[in-house]
Amino acid sequence: MPLPPRAMPCLLLPCLLALAACATQAELRMAAQQEQWAGEAARQGHWPQALRTYEDAIDNVELGHGDASWQARLHQQAAQAAGAACRPDALEHHVRSATALWRRAGITAPSTLPSVAQSCGARP
Repeated sequence: MPLPPRAMPCLLLPCLLALAACATQAELRMAAQQEQWAGEAARQGHWPQALRTYEDAIDNVELGHGDASWQARLHQQAAQAAGAACRPDALEHHVRSATALWRRAGITAPSTLPSVAQSCGARP
């Protein structure tokens, strides 16, 4: 027996919400994996790769609506990789983003944030 036309939107909304929740979880799982990959690249001294992978993780945490403290930590790690990769523009962007996210989360930014004056190529 077919459903009346009015019942269709009532059934469609829960299905769409369930799909959105699955997509959000997939984004967050991918971000966690990317954070691990970026950390491994950083440990091996592959700073440009680490920076790109941290930035990909940041995008996925944003898409997955991850918490601000996680995003801030990723920006801090990206800033460290940017300094070592001789990318002062990216370093400044990630330091500012991390600071703003910590402020929004009500957390005092750690004093370990790299400065724009950090030497190029130095291992964080």
